[in-house]
Amino acid sequence: MDALTILATVIFVLFAFGYGACFGSFLNVVVWRLPRRMPILLARSHCPKCKHAIPGSDNIPIFGWIRLKGRCRFCQLPISIRYPLVETAVALLFAALFVLIVVAHGISLPSQFLRDHGGNWLTEFPGCPLLLVYIHQIVLGYFLFGIVLIEEDGQQTPWRWPLIAIVLHFVIIAFNPAVGMMDYVSALKVDQSDTAGVSVSFQQAAMFGFGGALLAAVPGLLGRWLLGPLRYRNGYQAFLLIGFFLGPAFLLWTAMIVGFSLLAQRVGAQIRKNSSVSGVSTQVLLAWLIILCTWRWWPALNV
Repeated sequence: MDALTILATVIFVLFAFGYGACFGSFLNVVVWRLPRRMPILLARSHCPKCKHAIPGSDNIPIFGWIRLKGRCRFCQLPISIRYPLVETAVALLFAALFVLIVVAHGISLPSQFLRDHGGNWLTEFPGCPLLLVYIHQIVLGYFLFGIVLIEEDGQQTPWRWPLIAIVLHFVIIAFNPAVGMMDYVSALKVDQSDTAGVSVSFQQAAMFGFGGALLAAVPGLLGRWLLGPLRYRNGYQAFLLIGFFLGPAFLLWTAMIVGFSLLAQRVGAQIRKNSSVSGVSTQVLLAWLIILCTWRWWPALNV
């Protein structure tokens, strides 16, 4: 890459990081207030201990916590380190997926989803179709992470949280239906330099997502049987989002990874005489990241 491209890449990655940190800060608010039926958009952020409103200068993601040395300005009680950790995690997710999908031309995506990108990513920006793929995956990862955090708090995720994600999914596939069925499009085995002949409709993408959502009932019911109602709902919602966003094949691969992971954890817990097993939604989030980073090398659908 030339110097201009390197500079632009650094700037855009930093922008994605900062944007992600802001969304991470908002996610901290959501996961605390949503299960407790507290107002989210209209109420100001406040210290959960002394209830004092947090000034805007102290509410800067990541740096606000560092500046205050992890303590409330007013009551001096400690502020959980989870807040900056969540903000950093979401920021890294936004930045890393921007590099993986946009800058690296979707290097890990199904090989025939898009034409072979051999040029400079900046020459295609912002018209590159991979930008919409990036937004689609960011929405999925963000809402999955929200379910994980709510589950870690021992709460049930209200259904409006995954329903908002599903609505956003349909809005995105209205612009480009193929982003919701990338493995299907790749399996059509067209010439990589010509995607003009590959066309999928919004109706096809919607049915593809509904098929994945219906299939999500299988691991969901197994989760209810094995884990009980509380963890069942959160895990089922995570599987449901995977099914809607990425379809049946991706859901099956996710269920396979989650199944092996939970089995290994249970065996390890028996050996250590410890019953601690991480939540299903956490396993789904990690499985999504693993497959997304290696998707090109997974078996293609038979179309």
